[in-house]
Amino acid sequence: MQSRQSGCDHFRFKPVPVLGWLALLVMGTFVPAAKAQNACPAPAVWQAASLAQLTEWSEACDDNAFFHAHLGAQLLAQGQTEAAAVSLEKALLINPDLPGAQLDYAQALALIGLKGSARAILSHVLQRPDIQPGLKAQLSTAQIADLPIQAALGGTPGWQWNGLLQTSYGHESNLNSATYTDTLTLYLSNGPVSLGLTDNAKPIAGEVFKTTAAVQGVLKGLEGQELLVNAAIASKTGAASVGGNNRTTDGAIKYSLPMLAGNASGVWQVVAGSTQFWLGNQTAYQDQGLQLKFAWDTLGASCKWAPAMGRIDQKFPQSVTLNGVYSYGRVDWVCKSAKNQETHIALGGGQDKAQDSSRPGGNRTRTDLLVRHEQLVSTPFWPSAAGQLSAWLRYAQSQDKLAYSELLGDLKSNTKRTDLGLGYWVPVLKQWSAGINLEATSQKSNNTLFNLKNSVVYIGLRWTND
Repeated sequence: MQSRQSGCDHFRFKPVPVLGWLALLVMGTFVPAAKAQNACPAPAVWQAASLAQLTEWSEACDDNAFFHAHLGAQLLAQGQTEAAAVSLEKALLINPDLPGAQLDYAQALALIGLKGSARAILSHVLQRPDIQPGLKAQLSTAQIADLPIQAALGGTPGWQWNGLLQTSYGHESNLNSATYTDTLTLYLSNGPVSLGLTDNAKPIAGEVFKTTAAVQGVLKGLEGQELLVNAAIASKTGAASVGGNNRTTDGAIKYSLPMLAGNASGVWQVVAGSTQFWLGNQTAYQDQGLQLKFAWDTLGASCKWAPAMGRIDQKFPQSVTLNGVYSYGRVDWVCKSAKNQETHIALGGGQDKAQDSSRPGGNRTRTDLLVRHEQLVSTPFWPSAAGQLSAWLRYAQSQDKLAYSELLGDLKSNTKRTDLGLGYWVPVLKQWSAGINLEATSQKSNNTLFNLKNSVVYIGLRWTND
């Protein structure tokens, strides 16, 4: 123990060389300067600084709410909306009582599409007693009209409508949606028997017309509430000789309610909808659905995600034993990697429960995947050909719990369907565009009754009223 102490004493009192003293003096001179450089400047300094300099000081001023509010306002003025929203959110987390930052934050949220949350913040600001009457009147107008808030856009509350009309002509390789197989094997009492299908049960190709009409209305309410209704009808004609003419109608109503809860802020959405499908003059399918969805406000992230759950009551009037109830969960991601492009990914799954115990295949599980990409394409070598490119993929799998039919043995159907599409539409006149759609469908199953193929090409004309 004594030797260790003496060793320490020897080290403690060992003379320091002259160069060592000089090094200590130099360090003592520069350390305070380094600390000064890392310190947050005075307000008079950063209020007059450039955006680049403000960005460099953001770490040093990390706990200064007024600095982040000023930085957010500058980013907003420069059009860097996502970065502005992140900085303004940080300011309000440090000091929630900054009305100017609240207004800028609402402005940023509105510009990135989160208008429900923006209106909710604006409604909160309107409750403050220190808001001047003139400004309060402007903000009240902005609350019930379309944002951005700083512009205080005028307008009276009411429905806003837009519509779409589209007609196209094209070719399909399977107009009658026939199974893509030549034979069907049945399991009879005396053994398996293979039957050949007649020609009228095989795919028939031909040309058809398709038309679509859609309308959508939006009613904006107080505190960011929103009511949206839409309806659409689509028809395919020219294939009556093969039983391929059909018509589909869709309708839905959606109510949106913003929720402010810090990082858990978002918009609750309740959607009720219905679909009906006619084959010829007979109703072949109809459904009614209800969905609950939460669209998360993930600020600063290029992708926004929204979990949902729902239920669809499915009916087949021409064969009621097929009726079922589909209960599902789903997650949507919408990613914007640039101003002119957007990618939507949706993944869902659930159980389709039979309403009749005699339904072929009984209950079944389903899995669905959707990937869709939209992008504005510029063509410097041919400016008039610039337009919107769309590409999509749909994949669905369905697995039966029970055997489909005694005639098919113990076969439990496992069906996989893939739809691929590519579209390109070019503006030709105000509100008018022309385009082409290419689609391919492949459905494969261990039950040959469900094997299906179809390829489609359509050229068309579209009118929109936004």
